Formats: sequence, structure tokens, C-alpha cells
Amino acid sequence: MGKFYCKSVIINGGLILSKIIKKCNGCGIELQSEDKNEQGYVPKEMLKGKKSATCQRCFKLTNYGDFIPMEMTSEDYRKEVKRSAKSAKIVLAVFDIIDFEGSFDDEILNILKEKDSIIIINKIDLIPGDKHASEVSDWVKKRLAKKGITPLDIAIVSAKNTYGINGIIRKINHFCPHGAKVMVMGTTNVGKSSIINRLLGEKKATISKYPGTTLKSTKNVIPNSNLTIIDTPGLIPTGRISDLVCEKCHLDIVPSKEISRKTFKVNADKIILIGGLVKIKVLTDDEMKPIFSIFASKNVTFHDTKEDRIEKLITEHTGTLIMPPCEKCKDEFYALPTKTKIYDLSIDEELVFKGLGWISVKRGPLKVEVTLPEVAEIIVRDAFIQPKRPIK
Repeated sequence: MGKFYCKSVIINGGLILSKIIKKCNGCGIELQSEDKNEQGYVPKEMLKGKKSATCQRCFKLTNYGDFIPMEMTSEDYRKEVKRSAKSAKIVLAVFDIIDFEGSFDDEILNILKEKDSIIIINKIDLIPGDKHASEVSDWVKKRLAKKGITPLDIAIVSAKNTYGINGIIRKINHFCPHGAKVMVMGTTNVGKSSIINRLLGEKKATISKYPGTTLKSTKNVIPNSNLTIIDTPGLIPTGRISDLVCEKCHLDIVPSKEISRKTFKVNADKIILIGGLVKIKVLTDDEMKPIFSIFASKNVTFHDTKEDRIEKLITEHTGTLIMPPCEKCKDEFYALPTKTKIYDLSIDEELVFKGLGWISVKRGPLKVEVTLPEVAEIIVRDAFIQPKRPIK
């Protein structure tokens, strides 16, 4: 069955008719067949009958990987999510464990403080090494508590390989045994649409790593249940480095496989580059011999070099040895205003770059000077990847 709703139309004489409107399966936008250049376009024959339909934009994205940006603002998405929250009994908030800090948005936090929620932690399969789901859950609870959020429960999942998906339905049924409307929300790239498709048992929501894929809220009933899932547009938070580059580089930064980890033991005044995105200068005295690891997508390069060589390396090799940014977006990225700040880290702390990755100290203390775009956000947090034992 396709998605329909009624729109009242007043004609001469005050007669009110109900016009049946069909919405896109993938992104939730109202479908139309008048203008190929406007959002929601489908051929006229697709609007006939009760079969479900997918707009031209979602069709091209799903089948050819072609992304067509839409003229909707972050505020438009927030209003849509806030509107849907009013009718939901319970909220499923999806977070990306690899970019946990980049999964936060003020609107999400506000809703979680007001509504009963189950927190879904996705992409457990991308964590390097052995980390038990219970460890992840305990760490998440502590991080959320610092934001003033106490969920009903936490589900640790991998939408990619279906791990933990059935557990989500069991948790919802436990708290809502007679059925409920359940709203799914999250920032872009957390895997929200993939989780919804897994819950529904079929590919309905359009899956993409591009921000702004889902445009309007859509409703679907989970088979053999009294649970209605409301899919909402992904919110775009501030401060993510992945949102400061072109679409190709954005996709390279958002990991789809186990993330890369490189360990460094460098002298003071050595410079380490995370792609061409972040510059890290080690300030710790050589006698301390700090050891630390940097975690990021496998498509992000790591380089360490002497300070006097750094500008030449960036100038001559960005887009080749240094990625991202690429040739297409490097000039625009390097034109962004930057900031520099010094951080002192112990072995129980991590330095997080929203929308990129993090530094984990294996032997400390570690003192670094970090240079990155002014709008990018940095967070110091309790370590997610704890060293098995302090290195002496």
C-alpha cells in the first residue's frame, strides 16, 4: 500500500472536497507530476492507483548514486521533527558510536529530556578490536547522564549486519505492550533509515550517506505488530568537520567499514596531519615519550612530519597523499578561518573532532596544540577505547 493523506480543497460555492495526496516512500515528500525540476516529481502514471511510489530524486540516488540537493534549511528539518514528536508515545534516538559527539543536536537533546526514549547505538561493527556491547552501553549511559538524559533502555545494534535489530522491537513491546506510535530521530549519517528498513523488513526509506536525504516524516506499521514507526528527517548539527568539505570527501570521512587506527610515538614539535583537515603539534617533553592513537575512516590519511616541511606537504600533496580535502574542495576548505588551542590529556581521556575521529592516549600525559577550522567543535571526553594496560 502506498502512503496517502487527504488535503481539503474549497471550490466555488463553499463545497469542500478531499484531494488524495501520495507521498514518496523514500523521503516522505509530497509527489507531483507537473514539474521535473521540482521536488517530489514522478511520471503521471505513477500517481494512479494505490501502488507505492518513489520520487525521481530517491530513484536516482538509490539506483545511480546521484544526489540532488534540496532547498530545505536545518530549521525546516527541526520543525518537522518537533511536529512529529507531538504524536509519538516513545522516541527511538539513533546515535553513531563512531561519531557519538557528532550525533548530538540541540533539538534531539530537548526532545529526549521531554519524552520517554530508547537510545539506539548503531555501527557497533565498525569499532576496532574487542569491545563488548555491555561496555558500550555503560559508557553511553555515562555520556548521556552528563547531558541530563536517562533513557528507558539502550539498544546496541549494527544495521549493516542486523545485529540487535530484533532486540529493538522487544524493548518497544516491553514498554508499550498495547502498541504505540514510535518516532525515530537522529542526525544525518547515523544509519537511521537503514534501521527503519530493518525493522520493517523491507527497503522503504531511502538510504544514503548524503545529508538531507529524508525530507518529510513518513509512517509505516511494523509487520505483525501494533507499532507505527514515524521516520523523520535527519538533523544537521553544528561543528562537524565532515560537513565542511565537498560531497565526495564527506562520504570518505563517514566510515562504512571498521575505522582505521594509527599509533604514534613522536618527538616534541613533530606535526601530525589528519588528512588536511586537522593539524596536531606534539608539545610534550621528549623525556615523557607519550604514545597515542588516532581513529578515523580508512579513507582519511595520517601523516607526521617536521614543522618546517608542513606547508610544502599541504601545498603539493593535498588531493593525493593528503586526503581529504580533494582537489575540488581544498581551496574553499583552506580558506576557512582557523583556530589553535592547546590540550593536556591523560590516559583516561580522548580528544574528539566532531565529524572526523578522535585521539586516544595510550601513554601520557599528552600535550598537543591543535589547529583546525574555527567552526569545528572539539570535545574532551572519558576514554571510549581504553588501553588494555597503561604503557610504561
